[in-house]
Amino acid sequence: MKSRNHPEKDGTVRICTLCAILILSLIGSSVLLNSATRFNAASSQVRSWKESLLAAETGGDIAYAEVRKTVMDPPHAFGGWTNAGSTHLSPVTTFGSDNLTTNTAVDLFYTDPATGNAWYRLRSMGTAPVLGLRRTGMDDRMGPGSRGDSLLRKIDFFSDHFIATYGPNGDGVGKVIVPVPNPQITRRIEQISAPITPFEAAIKAGGTFYGLGSAAYVDSYRSSTGPYDSNVRNNPADPRYIDSQSGTVEIDSAVATIQGTIYGNLYTNGGTVTKKTANVSGVIDNDVPFSLNTLEMPSTATWNYVASPTAVTPNTVINPPIVNGVPQAGAPSSPNYYLITNFVNSGSLTVNPAVINGSPQDTYVTVSVTGDIGASTSSQPSITVPAYVHLKVYFTGNFQTKAENIINTSGYCGNLQFYAISPTDPSVQQTININSGGGSNAGFSALFYAPSANFTINGGPDITGAIVCKNFYANGNVHWHYDRRLDTEGAAVDYRIISYVEDTR
Repeated sequence: MKSRNHPEKDGTVRICTLCAILILSLIGSSVLLNSATRFNAASSQVRSWKESLLAAETGGDIAYAEVRKTVMDPPHAFGGWTNAGSTHLSPVTTFGSDNLTTNTAVDLFYTDPATGNAWYRLRSMGTAPVLGLRRTGMDDRMGPGSRGDSLLRKIDFFSDHFIATYGPNGDGVGKVIVPVPNPQITRRIEQISAPITPFEAAIKAGGTFYGLGSAAYVDSYRSSTGPYDSNVRNNPADPRYIDSQSGTVEIDSAVATIQGTIYGNLYTNGGTVTKKTANVSGVIDNDVPFSLNTLEMPSTATWNYVASPTAVTPNTVINPPIVNGVPQAGAPSSPNYYLITNFVNSGSLTVNPAVINGSPQDTYVTVSVTGDIGASTSSQPSITVPAYVHLKVYFTGNFQTKAENIINTSGYCGNLQFYAISPTDPSVQQTININSGGGSNAGFSALFYAPSANFTINGGPDITGAIVCKNFYANGNVHWHYDRRLDTEGAAVDYRIISYVEDTR
């Protein structure tokens, strides 16, 4: 028996099949289009977006290294850069397999009038090429019903949008359409480099540490808010209490014997110091390494030495030079300079302020001493700094005296600063010895920066100030007061990044 054919049904099946194929093709093409768009953005554009920030930060790192050279290796700072006044422009650096590029502008935008330390702004630009299709299409939603503004709008397919909108320096000046040879993404960051000054801690030892004594203590205060008060450190209700807890001790070694009480933090490099050997009010961190660079004599090319005196005898007084009948007080950036070739064992140096119309003026003096200040246990050199005098003493030898012979009547330790120039022969050990005299509490108010010197304190003097040294030793019940105002005092020894922002325009 023959089956009958139904032509009308065959046509219906074909139509249904074609419709199904069409629908599947539409679905497939939509999936492929969406996948291609997302692959294009994820594989090329997002990758380039991230790489451009990496390039900008690389430029920032290069510039930061140059900023650090300004204090660690000044002759080679910004070598190969284009220098225009206080602005330094780096060459364009290309790196990586994707040919990322970066360049940076470094501006000297602020100089501390009190210390002469420079602050730098680093503006870095990083560019990454964009491969793939010349389009964006991903819809990055920020919430239900809220459409986001894709960061990938920053892609420059044909021209540099930033220069066209804001100008090359971002200040609206010089706006022009600049074509780009290939699609690219550029991101910009800005960092602020602030100087690190020597006196950020009460005591900073690059080597071993021993002291201070079972009844000794290190605390702090801030002289700009009032005089030192021994009762504050034990009174949390006092508004100045927070400033009394920064008597920090830093030791870049595991060799440390610490006694007494530290009202602040204690840092070592691999030490095992615990509260069993010292009472510490703050943090104990035994994984804080640091380094102390040798101290070289600053360039004296711009130092115009005053003619006299050239030696310190048992009674030497420095009075400000007189020009046209007016005493010259100097300034932080241009003090009165003196070169001392001989500081006798019993030498006594007094530096007086300039007095104009009966009123003492802030007077700035820098003394360079060739050789020792005191050379034996019997030597008793003295240095007296009256109020209004800001004295810096650079010396190339050793320093030995009694605590009572360091006289700073202003009460602010930043007004008397000692800088020990490191010996050119590393086998020569530099020493600073200060003995307590005139009673167990006789002390001094001063700063010492001596990264190559062994610093020894005998007895129990009452000290206000800060010390940076190689090895530290104290065998008495020293009372030590760190002034938090010192954290910006002294010439810069390094730089740190204190601000980081991305220019998202």
